[in-house]
Amino acid sequence: MTELFGQVNKLDPNKGLVTLRMSDDDLHTLQKYHATNQQQVLSVIASDDNEPTPKQRRFAFAILKDIWNSQVGGVWLETKESMREHFYTMYEYYYGLEYGEFSLSAETGKKSNTNEFINMLLYYTALHNIALSVKPLNELEPQEIAHWEYQCLMNKCCVICGRRPSDLHHLDTIGQGVDRRKTNHLKHRAVQLCRVHHQMAHSMGIETFLQREHLTGIKIDERIAEVHRLNTGE
Repeated sequence: MTELFGQVNKLDPNKGLVTLRMSDDDLHTLQKYHATNQQQVLSVIASDDNEPTPKQRRFAFAILKDIWNSQVGGVWLETKESMREHFYTMYEYYYGLEYGEFSLSAETGKKSNTNEFINMLLYYTALHNIALSVKPLNELEPQEIAHWEYQCLMNKCCVICGRRPSDLHHLDTIGQGVDRRKTNHLKHRAVQLCRVHHQMAHSMGIETFLQREHLTGIKIDERIAEVHRLNTGE
């Protein structure tokens, strides 16, 4: 059985028809099954506000797959199942849950727990420079984007693609002719960008770039300044 995800786009109760909006990958998979001319039965599970959304679950499984493909880890990488169990157990330990309590299942999982789990996985990928197959900014819940922006600044990985090397990119004008090595960087906004996306930001214009990628920037604090060796004095 293959698990696919879709968002309800239109309902027609009179005809019993449901139109779904699906990702290109899931739609391609469904087309492959349909091409066999075998009768297909789809199981549809509706989620409420407390359950993990299909988008969350798809993103979490995609990150787990990226970690598996990278083979960065310990003995728990023996199988895909042991790797997944390792991260489930890690989450339960750090967030005070009982063993086996965490789940990504639409039936028993929770939306807030899934957000925390995704953030934990993203922290691991940023720390170990693991390439991501999907853009976090396209998959994260709006309230979680700032958390990812901060992690990228702390771990020096691109906020768009997660790649290294990358550089801190200032969003606020410090002033023409001002030596950035001597100015106080605290509370100035910044994002972390690789060279490709840094150039893209300059080409498009920073405001257009920020709007397209749904970024607001993070105000530099003491921790970020220390990581990037930025001046914090007058």
